[in-house]
Amino acid sequence: MEPIIEIRSLSKNYGNFTALDNVSLTIEKGTIFGLLGPNGAGKSTLIKILSCQTRPSGGHAYVSGLDVVSDKKEALSIIGIVPQENSFYDELTINENLMYFGSLYGVPIIEIKKRSHRILDMLHLSEKSESFSGTLSGGMKTRLNIACALIHKPEALILDEPSVGLDPVSRKALWDTIRAVNWEGTTILITTHYMEEADLLCDRILIMNRGKIVVEGKPSELKNAAGEHVIQITSIPGNYQVIKSKVESLESVLSCSVNDKGLKINLRDELPIQTILEIFGSEGEKIKNVESTRPSLEDVFIHAAGEEWH
Repeated sequence: MEPIIEIRSLSKNYGNFTALDNVSLTIEKGTIFGLLGPNGAGKSTLIKILSCQTRPSGGHAYVSGLDVVSDKKEALSIIGIVPQENSFYDELTINENLMYFGSLYGVPIIEIKKRSHRILDMLHLSEKSESFSGTLSGGMKTRLNIACALIHKPEALILDEPSVGLDPVSRKALWDTIRAVNWEGTTILITTHYMEEADLLCDRILIMNRGKIVVEGKPSELKNAAGEHVIQITSIPGNYQVIKSKVESLESVLSCSVNDKGLKINLRDELPIQTILEIFGSEGEKIKNVESTRPSLEDVFIHAAGEEWH
């Protein structure tokens, strides 16, 4: 497929702090691409560079072949940006906001009206088109944010943590909205803290940590690569650090971490559960609970980065 976003050896420094460290990435046209990582991973910095809000310290970023630094004006004309904060004006109606944002991009009035009608239908906001934006529910405000970013018909839409603060019902409605926008042919780059959101929505995901790429690929492929089984063991008195070092030495163990439930173990296809339980017994631990599940995206991060998601 044809690439729409290309990032080459991108870096960003703030004094002695490195926010991005030699990041390279290609995002294909027409995909939903998820950008994940704990706080301070470099997600926001990468988004700011792609949306022309800050310059990189080194490297280059291109959107449809346009350099986000030297071709800033042209690049902004084909990017839609949905920030975490509301970008619209509360005192204007939905239609007035779309007319305003369309005019900023030089879209003719007749075209704004045509696009507004289609966008509001797609985002299920038509019935509220004459309502003042400040009176909308949280979920509707998020959808209006997206509508304002779509009015100039961008090739790529960047959403920065769009589901933060939404209740489960509104979040599900937002996912349907994102899919609908993507089905219209718009490439979507979304940052999120929600693993479930990335797993359900994204064609490919990138997990970052400390300014670097930890892993990138299809969610299903990454989970399979992280191992076929995850075991969570809770015991008393719970001296997990000692047990952890012994369990990690087993050949079939991919990764092992201590969390608030006890010891979380990521394994290959073979399941040496008896051997693991014997290690617990040898350390005087009494087993309280054993759970077995398939790997999650958080397990992918732990496996690749060697640490818990913070």
